[in-house]
Amino acid sequence: MIEIARTRRTSSASASLFFERWCAIETHPEWAPSMEYFRLSEPFGVGARGVLKAVGGHESPFRITAVGPGFVYADTTELDAAELTVHHEAVEGLDGTEVTLSAWLDGPGEAQLARGMSAEVQRSLERDLASLAALLEG
Repeated sequence: MIEIARTRRTSSASASLFFERWCAIETHPEWAPSMEYFRLSEPFGVGARGVLKAVGGHESPFRITAVGPGFVYADTTELDAAELTVHHEAVEGLDGTEVTLSAWLDGPGEAQLARGMSAEVQRSLERDLASLAALLEG
C-alpha cells in the first residue's frame, strides 16, 4: 500500500454535515469538480458497488469500503493494476471540525500508478475539500 495524497482543513461546518454529503453519493459531483458522476447499483452501505467517472476519464467500478464509526467514509475504485481508496474523516474539535482526506493505492501496479497519478490526486483532493467546505460553511 502506498499513500499518494493527503489534505487537511479546519472548518466551521459540523462533522455530521461533511459525513452526510460524503454518504450522499449522487451529490459528489456538486462539490468534487474532478468527478463527473457516481452511481450506486445497490443500496448504500459498506460493500455497496457502483460506477464512477472522473472528468476526462473513463467509467470505473467502485465500492464503499467504510462508513463510520464516527464521521468516516471511504470508497475504493478498481483500476487496472491496483485499487485506489479515498478515505474521508471529520473530527469535531475545540477550534472547529478537522477534516482529512487521504488516498492510497494497493495492488501489484501501485508503484507505477503512484508515479503517474499522485500529483493529480493530491490536487483533486485539495480542490474537492475546499469546495465542500465552502458549500457547507456558506
